[in-house]
Amino acid sequence: MASTSTRTGSPSGSYFELVYRNPLWVFLGLSVTLSLWYMVFPDVVPLHNGFAWEGDTYYKPVAIDLPRQLLVTHINSYTIQRVLPFALLHGFFRLFNIPFQDDYLILWMQVFNLGLGVLMIVLWHKIATLMRLSLEAAWVGFLAFFINFSFLKYDLYIPFTTDRLAAAAGLTSLYFYLRRSTLGLWLTALVSLGIWPTALAYNLLLLLIPADEPLPQTKNRPLSLLWAAGISLVVMLLFVGVLYVRDVPLPPRMAPEVRSLLPLGIVLTGAYLFYTQWMLGQRVIPGWAEMWSLVLRTLRPSLKWLYLLGLLVAYFLLTRYVGDPSRSYLPFKTFLINTTYAVLQRPLQFIVAHGVYYGLAALVPLLFWRRVLSVLDRLGLGLSLMLMVVLLQAINSETRQLANVLPLLALVAAAVADTLPLNRTAVWTTAALLLLVSKMWLPFNWFDPTFGQPDDRFPSFSFVHTGIMLEWPFQVYFMNQGPWISTTYLLLQGAILAVVGFVVYKAFTAPKAAVSPAANRETE
Repeated sequence: MASTSTRTGSPSGSYFELVYRNPLWVFLGLSVTLSLWYMVFPDVVPLHNGFAWEGDTYYKPVAIDLPRQLLVTHINSYTIQRVLPFALLHGFFRLFNIPFQDDYLILWMQVFNLGLGVLMIVLWHKIATLMRLSLEAAWVGFLAFFINFSFLKYDLYIPFTTDRLAAAAGLTSLYFYLRRSTLGLWLTALVSLGIWPTALAYNLLLLLIPADEPLPQTKNRPLSLLWAAGISLVVMLLFVGVLYVRDVPLPPRMAPEVRSLLPLGIVLTGAYLFYTQWMLGQRVIPGWAEMWSLVLRTLRPSLKWLYLLGLLVAYFLLTRYVGDPSRSYLPFKTFLINTTYAVLQRPLQFIVAHGVYYGLAALVPLLFWRRVLSVLDRLGLGLSLMLMVVLLQAINSETRQLANVLPLLALVAAAVADTLPLNRTAVWTTAALLLLVSKMWLPFNWFDPTFGQPDDRFPSFSFVHTGIMLEWPFQVYFMNQGPWISTTYLLLQGAILAVVGFVVYKAFTAPKAAVSPAANRETE
C-alpha cells in the first residue's frame, strides 16, 4: 500500500497529495483529536452521571469493588464475558490509590478508548499492507471501519462500555489470522472471553479453518439449497411461533411494531436469509468428494486441537465458576422474543439500522453483492464461512451486537474496492457523506431539556412507560439504535441512506481518469 507523499505543481496540490497518501496519520490525527475534544468539551450521556444503562447496573459495581462482585454478589455468566476492561480499571485504581469517583472512572475509560482507537487504526494499516491493498482500497477500509456512528459518536458519548474493545479484539483476531499466527489468535481469543460473548464462536471457527484454506473448487447445489431453505424456514417458524402461536406482546422497551406488516416482515426476512445463505453456500460448501477431503484435512491431528480444547475449557471455567450460571441475565425465551421483535418491528429495518450505525461497512454488501461473492477467493474459506454467519446474525437490528465482526465487514469493503476503478474524488466524496451520516457533528446534549440539573436522565425519560423516547429530542440518540428508532426517523434515515448509497455507487463505478506518462513520472 502506498504511503509516501508525492509532489504536484502547486503547494495546495502537494498538501492534499500528502494527506491522501498517508491515511494512517490522517485517521490517527482524527481519532486522537476527537477523543481529546470529548475529554475537554464532554458530550457524554447524562443518564446515571455518564454510565448510562448497563454501565451503571453491571460495569460500575465491578470497577469499584471487583472482589465483592466476584465473591459476594456474584456476576452472572453473561456479564462476566464483558467485564475485562472494568476489572483492569479496578486494578489500575487500586495500584495507584486513585479514588473511585464517577468523573475519574469515566475519564479512565475515555483514555482507554483513545488508546484502543490508536491500536485499531495501526492494526488496520498493517492488515491493509499484509493484504497488499491499493491505496484507494485501504482508504475504503479506513472509512468503513472508522467513519461511522459507532466509532465517531457512540464510543465517545457512552464511553463506559466494551463496544470499542470488542471491535479491537475482533480486529486483533483478524490480524493474527491473516498473519497465520495460531498462538496470537488463540491468546486473543482467550482474552476475548472476557470482552464479548459472541467472540468465542467466531474465534473457534478461525482456529478450526486455517487462513490458507482456499474456497472449494466444486459446488454442492443440493446441500447449499437445503442449508439456505432450512435456516430460513427455521427462523420464519420461530417468528410465527412467537407472534401468532404464543401471541407474545412487544417487549416494553422497544419502538412499537407495525402489526399489519409483520407477515411481510417474516417473508422478506426469510427471503433475505434464503438468498444470502444460498449464494454464499454455493461458494463455501464443496461437492461430496471434495467435502470428504476437507473434513479429513480439518480433523487431522494437529496443535490446533489443543488450542480449541484450551479455549473451551477456559470458557467453561469463566462462565460456570467465575461467573454465576444461576443468575440469569437474559433467559433464552426472553432472548428469542427480543430478537423476533428486533427483526420484525418494521420489515427489513435491520438494513437501515446497520447503515445508520456502521455506514460504508453495511452499504458495500448492498451495493456490490456480486463483487462481494467474487472477492471470497481472496479471503479464503474461514473468513467466507464467518461472513456467512455474520449475515445470519445481522437480521437483528441492534447493530452494536456486531461490534466484534465489524473488522471483517471493513475488510470485505476494502477487498471489493480493490476491484473497482476508484480515484481520489470517489474517496473524498464518500468520506464527506459518511461524516454526515456518522452524526459526529451533532452534540446530543444540546437537545437535553434538563441538562445540568440533578438526576438528569436524558435520553431515557419515562423510557418504559410513556414511549416518550420515540419523540424528539430523545430520538437524537435512539434513532441510531435499531429496535428503538421511531418509524418516522427510520423512514427518514432510510431515504438519506438511499441517496448516500446512490452517490457512493456512482462514485465507486465512475471510470478512472487516464493519467498521462508525464504525470506518472511526477508521482513516482
